[in-house]
Amino acid sequence: MITPDSRPGDILGTSQPTGLPADVLPAVFELLPDAVTVSVAVRDVDGHAVDMRLVYMNAAARAGQPDRTAPLGGLCSELWPQMVENGTFAACMRVLDTGRCEQGAFTWTQTSTYRAADYEYQALRVEPDHLLWVLRDNSERVVRAELTAEVTAALAAADTVDDVLTILTTRIMPAVGAVVGAAVLSEPGSDCYTVRHLHDSDRATELPAPFAVDAPYPMAHTARTGQALFFADPAERALAFPQAAHFFSERHQSTAVLPLGVGDRLFGAVSFHFPVRHSFAPSERTFLGALAGQCAQAMDRARLLREFADKQAQLQALSDVSRVLATSLDPETTFANLAATAVPRLADGCLIHLLDDTGQPALAALAHRDPAQEQALRALLHEHPPRLDAEGGIGAVVRTGRYELVTDVAHTLDRLARSADHHAALRALIPAASWLAVPLKLAGSVIGAMVLIQATPAQTPFTERDIPFAQELAHRAAQAVDNARRFTEQRRVAHTLQESLLPAGLPQLPGVDLAACYHPGERGSLVGGDFYDIAPVGPGNWALTIGDVCGKGPEAAALTGLVRHTARAALHAQSSPASVLKAVNRAIIADRPTQRFCTVAHAFLDLTGTPARLCLTLGGHPYPLLRRADGTITALGTAGTLLGVLDEPRLHTTEHELHPGDLLLLYTDGATECRGPDGMFGEDGIRRSLTRTRHASAAATIDALKSDVIGYGPTPPNDDLAILALRLS
Repeated sequence: MITPDSRPGDILGTSQPTGLPADVLPAVFELLPDAVTVSVAVRDVDGHAVDMRLVYMNAAARAGQPDRTAPLGGLCSELWPQMVENGTFAACMRVLDTGRCEQGAFTWTQTSTYRAADYEYQALRVEPDHLLWVLRDNSERVVRAELTAEVTAALAAADTVDDVLTILTTRIMPAVGAVVGAAVLSEPGSDCYTVRHLHDSDRATELPAPFAVDAPYPMAHTARTGQALFFADPAERALAFPQAAHFFSERHQSTAVLPLGVGDRLFGAVSFHFPVRHSFAPSERTFLGALAGQCAQAMDRARLLREFADKQAQLQALSDVSRVLATSLDPETTFANLAATAVPRLADGCLIHLLDDTGQPALAALAHRDPAQEQALRALLHEHPPRLDAEGGIGAVVRTGRYELVTDVAHTLDRLARSADHHAALRALIPAASWLAVPLKLAGSVIGAMVLIQATPAQTPFTERDIPFAQELAHRAAQAVDNARRFTEQRRVAHTLQESLLPAGLPQLPGVDLAACYHPGERGSLVGGDFYDIAPVGPGNWALTIGDVCGKGPEAAALTGLVRHTARAALHAQSSPASVLKAVNRAIIADRPTQRFCTVAHAFLDLTGTPARLCLTLGGHPYPLLRRADGTITALGTAGTLLGVLDEPRLHTTEHELHPGDLLLLYTDGATECRGPDGMFGEDGIRRSLTRTRHASAAATIDALKSDVIGYGPTPPNDDLAILALRLS
């Protein structure tokens, strides 16, 4: 590599103007794409450089000569007079006199030698009288190559379709000279096209907007057919697409429209509009097509990544929804939990309708990330409830049992309007990008419908790919509805749990601080409700039970006694909490004159070693919480089926270690489902209470939690509340 410190002989070998010895000429010069020349200074009597004689030209430099031969020995001022005119000759003289490198740029117009183009140069003195000159073609070909390399690197780092579109419309379009451009895309599995990005050097970026792919416009034609279009002037474009003429102005002199697709899959088009007229030479058409192709490949890769991420998110969402649905047997709470989980994580809005006693769809839950839209939806459904004879919408989904996917929202709302007032109310829901309505089914019968809404065009619309996920979500919601209905039909919420249904007192457990409480709800006066129990299993081993019974009056009390006594009787015959709960389940099913069931958390506590060991099984019950000595709080157990419903309930046993200072808290849903101004108290409320009482005893912890729950809402809780806590000392 030539540097300012290179020795003259390393490069030139001689200072004779007739040429350079071949054996010392760096072979690399001949391979460079840049023009390289070496000249020797011509100095005046005072030693100042006044001219140069050419002593070497590499292959790229010789290619710029008329006969492709090197005019060695000639004066540079005579060979290339334009160097004198554009100031580069004077720069060379300064380099020869001072030894300091110079670089710059100029436009070459002396077409008898190098072709007219933009160039960059570097001038370097390599010995007192020799100048190394490097000339780089900054022409269109080079610019295209550099832009291609830059775009390739940028696209490789693009993770989303929007990232690719941003590169396309804010970097590529200006770089190729386009002042206006746009990109139109369709979603996989959808016939809905959207103008996703719009570039205009004189205007702000616009939001995505729907696009009719069957319109008589250039971009629609290319997006539909995959045919590239090039128009050198407005007249040529207007002749081909006269109905699109009103979209263009004087700034749209020439237009190129390229397809976006990979292989046989076509998913959009991109347009470039230029302020000057040009004929789009074959090389430019190829270049623009290659850039569009690179963007299409990057979009396809980003879409695949997004689809994978969406699937992962949907699986996680289903898991989370299942956990939420398993925490409550109250219908209102179940629906509220489902809607709250769906919005905004899965959609901008969620509606759940169930058939009422008259067989008509009635609103069960509604949530929307935009309060104004939620209010508009509630007003619409109040004034114009869904009808089973409707052509589309919730009524049609319930009537037919088939899903409904809507991407052309405006047209669909116009079609569904039953009156002028109804039409105005429907139009208040716009903007809305899409909705997906799926039926809620139980045993083949439709019991309602769930609607997921994407509210704005900026959101990715629902497509056919989302239908299986929505159907699975609806299936789980229907199962939760069924559980909630069974529970509601067989239970009147009880307030007073008779003392005979609770242990007379708590046993003394060595090394354990034990406390429990029961607080009746305020609704009704029937016997029944929540319970807890502690019974010995063997030396140093204890069984812990907490549950919530459904039923009516004396039957609820009878079921509570059955569960408690069956669990106690099964302790010595069964080897695990799950087997005890299965015995309880069999007893409930065998004894019930009517359908009754309960949720139970049952655990074996082994205090014979350190750490203590806990084996836990949940039969449809909320997750117990373990507060470690360091303040960390963890939910324990795996969700299982409530007892008294299925002959073979799904029950899972988990094992946990309890260390000194740890506190185990078991509770009923009277705590989590207590409502206040900010929603339900929930598991988060219990965690906050546990955190606040980190160093408190078991009794103090329970007292604080009970106080928090009772004081959470404007009125006392409606449901019973049972809490059992033990803290290892």
